[in-house]
Amino acid sequence: MTARKRYRRGKGTTRNRQRKRQPRGIITPAVFLLSLTAAAGFSLNSQPFITSTSTSPFQKSSIIGKAVFAELCRNGDFIHTKKQKSTHGLVRSTQLHASRRASSELFYTDNDEVDVVDAPITSLNPSKKGNDSNPSCPNIVLVTGFESFNRELYMEAASQLPNSCKINIKVFADKDIRSAQLAAMSDTEEGMGINPEFADAVRHADAFVGSLIFDYDDVLAVKSLLPYVKGPRLLFESATEIMEFNRVGSFTMEKTGDGPSGPPPAVKAILSKFSSGKEEDKINGYLKMLKVGPDLLKFIPGEKAGDLRTWLEAYRYWNQGGKNNVKAMLQLLTQRCLVKKESSAAHVSDTVLPQLEITPDVGLLHPLLLMQSSGLPNQYFESPKKYLDWRLSPECVSLSSKKGFRLAPPTAPRVAVLLYRKHVISGLRYISDLITIIESQGLLPIPIFINGVEAHTIVRDLLTSKHEIEGVAHGTTVRDVTYQPSKAASVDAIVNTIGFPLVGGPAGSMEAGRNVAVAETLLTSMNVPYIVASPLLVQSIPQWKQSGVLGLQSVILYSLPELDGAIDTCVLGGLVGDKIALIPERVRKMTSRVNGWMNLRRTPPSERKITIMVYGFPPNVGAVGTAALLDVPNSLERLLKRLDKDGYDVGGFATDPDASGESLVAALAILSENSVITTGASKMQEAIDARIERAKKGDITTAATLARPGGGL
Repeated sequence: MTARKRYRRGKGTTRNRQRKRQPRGIITPAVFLLSLTAAAGFSLNSQPFITSTSTSPFQKSSIIGKAVFAELCRNGDFIHTKKQKSTHGLVRSTQLHASRRASSELFYTDNDEVDVVDAPITSLNPSKKGNDSNPSCPNIVLVTGFESFNRELYMEAASQLPNSCKINIKVFADKDIRSAQLAAMSDTEEGMGINPEFADAVRHADAFVGSLIFDYDDVLAVKSLLPYVKGPRLLFESATEIMEFNRVGSFTMEKTGDGPSGPPPAVKAILSKFSSGKEEDKINGYLKMLKVGPDLLKFIPGEKAGDLRTWLEAYRYWNQGGKNNVKAMLQLLTQRCLVKKESSAAHVSDTVLPQLEITPDVGLLHPLLLMQSSGLPNQYFESPKKYLDWRLSPECVSLSSKKGFRLAPPTAPRVAVLLYRKHVISGLRYISDLITIIESQGLLPIPIFINGVEAHTIVRDLLTSKHEIEGVAHGTTVRDVTYQPSKAASVDAIVNTIGFPLVGGPAGSMEAGRNVAVAETLLTSMNVPYIVASPLLVQSIPQWKQSGVLGLQSVILYSLPELDGAIDTCVLGGLVGDKIALIPERVRKMTSRVNGWMNLRRTPPSERKITIMVYGFPPNVGAVGTAALLDVPNSLERLLKRLDKDGYDVGGFATDPDASGESLVAALAILSENSVITTGASKMQEAIDARIERAKKGDITTAATLARPGGGL
């Protein structure tokens, strides 16, 4: 039986319990450019990697609020309600027209008992909101990955193409690629449970655009269908297994024969100029290539250089995001690759492209400056310093009074909030809601949006802290030469809502272990709480409440940030249909934790209360204080002595020559015995004293260190 056969879906099987096997790597805006440069002949020292972990499930509670319910109805999603059911438990939103109403916010609250369920396979029709199918127009399939919230934006962009570039487009999210029902019914080796509509669309596609395709089974499904695509295949920010399917004309990332694929030598020479001196900044450097790379390539002769330029220009539009840029990318793809011309070579260089709408790679924003019509900011700040100057100005206070916006006081703790730039460009409502709630909870946010790969440069170059400032003044801290004092702001905490590692985003660094070392240096210098808190982008809120954080999402939210040294994490919300919704209670919980960590820093060490958890499972079998290949007793001794050195009150343990970690573990084992637990707390000391007396009499069944003065405690 093959590995694939062993994981067939079925009742009670591992795969049916939402097995989320990960691909070899995750490709992000930066890493997929690394894939391009690798195809061009670059040598990378290491591959991006991803690990997996599991978390305890959260208790199922709460339900969807009326605002979210109305939002779902407007979008034509399927609703399962405990109050009204059709024959199959599904009610079309068109049948609930009376429940529709305008909503000014998208929050998940406790008002209505409504559960969201996946629509049956036959109901999936991503193209319904787009152009009517026209046999004479090219067919394009666009896969949004876990960015299903942009589905309508992409469809609207396609509908506004000029008549000469009209296309038939179908937009699919990751959840549309496969069907659990079909996979469970499949008994064949090749059966992947692929959604028939998705498979048919790809097989008849003239072009394919895919982004953020990570899930192992989704990757296999897409990979099996890509060879059917007749024309260009553009794959951005996805798993390595499908990145090699990138193809525009004569340019491809697929390796053929013994030689490398990719651009010609002259092009490689240009690409090689976009790396910086610092290893950890190299990935960010590749993103900068997008700004000038296509313009430089037009001076290099050859068909392959022209096709690579088309690919780079397409990705430049995609990376900048927004409806108009997506429209321009589709127009570029259609004009250069799908519409027949008498002279295709001349056509490539002569095509007049729509103007690229550029949003800064890094910027700061505030809800008070949002444009009412689009939800996008009408003003970005280029540095934390300029943002704070505005935020603390009379102009901001006056504007907040006019709009009834609650601002945190000027003396409030300042929290840097790292935001995902693509979500800002898309005008996602949760961004402004998040900042609004943080302000209302008495914290002064400094919201900085980034691409995701340059978070460490923000912390290093544009942020500082009281600890770092004092360290520089006393000569104990040396800032990096890249630090920009005229643009920087001092903060009391950092909250990363992107969830990826501080160095290099999900890509990390091209040098193994480099990202962890750099993150440790930066966070040690700052010495402020670093917390990862974000909405779930690949899980629905009902699924999270029922099963906890699963699969890839747990890696993004827990495993990778832990390597940086993130001290806390918090789920802020998740998907409701195709929308990202915040749970206000979770945001307030996050702000409470931030306040708690900052208050703890202001508490003298001698007044802090610390609990040390020691492994002890299963009970009553001598497992207390055991750990594979670890010396728990000696570790406890060293930990308590270090705490004493740092000013914590550990009693007389650190200075008592008879104190022993062995005695501590023995005492904990005694307190864990059922016979002791049932007698109550008042009898616990007596149980320990009795065991000490037995040790003094030479009882070999007790820890020898209990015979020391005071029992070694």
